[in-house]
Amino acid sequence: MSAPRPFAASTTTAFAPRGAASLSAWARVTQPIAALQDAATESHQMWQCVQPLLPVALLGGIRAGRWQDGVWSLTASSSAVAAKLSQFKPTLLQRLGAQGHAVRDIRIRVQPLPAQGVPVAADEPQNLCPPAVRTRLQELLHRSG
Repeated sequence: MSAPRPFAASTTTAFAPRGAASLSAWARVTQPIAALQDAATESHQMWQCVQPLLPVALLGGIRAGRWQDGVWSLTASSSAVAAKLSQFKPTLLQRLGAQGHAVRDIRIRVQPLPAQGVPVAADEPQNLCPPAVRTRLQELLHRSG
């Protein structure tokens, strides 16, 4: 039987530099996290660069995604948005190249946006009680009053 493994927390000290007070400070001194942060920053900058080229109605259905090895991923909220976005792909690649971004390809994937609930007005009371229970409670209130 092999010896028990050391407690996992003792191995994490190699990844957590001393004196890193915040996540951003920690990310700057930790290579894998710094690389992810740089890729996210680059993706955001590319998104800012191409937004003026896209129709306003299309922007709400697109999210900038992963940037890795010269390939930028964009997520479309539907297949219709993805089809329209793919028509803009040559224009986007040209603009990104002109701005100094070394993008070889843009990948478009479809992922529907999460469903959002119907907003409830602040002055409207939220009633979580089933109607039958609410009716019975009102009857009891009238009896006691």
